[in-house]
Amino acid sequence: MLHARSWSGAGAVVRVDVSTDGGTTWRRARLHERPRSATWTRWSVPWTPGTPGPTHLPARATDTAGRTQPDTAVFHTQGHLFDAVVRHPVTVV
Repeated sequence: MLHARSWSGAGAVVRVDVSTDGGTTWRRARLHERPRSATWTRWSVPWTPGTPGPTHLPARATDTAGRTQPDTAVFHTQGHLFDAVVRHPVTVV
């Protein structure tokens, strides 16, 4: 089981999708509380790794404003406003 948190600055998180195959397919995660603005939202999704080794687990959130995190962030010289899908590195042992 994967457990994590997502946040949006534009509204409450109402959906989180997670990929366990590098972004080819996506599964909807279970949210653990009702959506609330300006808070982290806990979520989980079942996952049983197939093989040991390194992998990446991308997760993307959608908020009440209808915004879904894009695959890549728009460049910002100060590094602010990062809103892209995060590809979490994981090593399966």
